[in-house]
This record gives sequence, C-alpha cells and structure tokens, in this order.
Amino acid sequence: MFIKCNAKMKQLTNNYTVRFSDEQISSLNKLKDYNVDIARFIRQAIKEKIQREWKQIKEEKERIKMPF
Repeated sequence: MFIKCNAKMKQLTNNYTVRFSDEQISSLNKLKDYNVDIARFIRQAIKEKIQREWKQIKEEKERIKMPF
C-alpha cells in the first residue's frame, strides 16, 4: 500500500512543541467538533500573525544591534 504525498506534506518534517492552557485546549476541541483541521488552523494562524507583525518584529531586532 502506497500513500500519496504531495509537496506540502514533504515540507512538514519539523516538530515544535507548544503548551496550551486548558481553556485553549477546550477551544481547539470545540473547533475539532466543527471538523476544523487543528494543525492547519494553527499553522495558518501563525503565518497570518507573522505577516501582520513582521515589520514590528524586524524593527525590534534591528534596534538591539549596537553600533560599536
């Protein structure tokens, strides 16, 4: 038996551990009840957050550099 693997699935090879509060877990479980793909939902939320705040993140990092 062979499993088809598209290009996106090949890219998802790294793991990162995140801890959630009980309230967050119950919210994610509620989304799961509505047939939402939790992993995709979290990845998309992270992507949107980074895109929205990238300018601020970059400015803060550049501000740390010292001109010495």
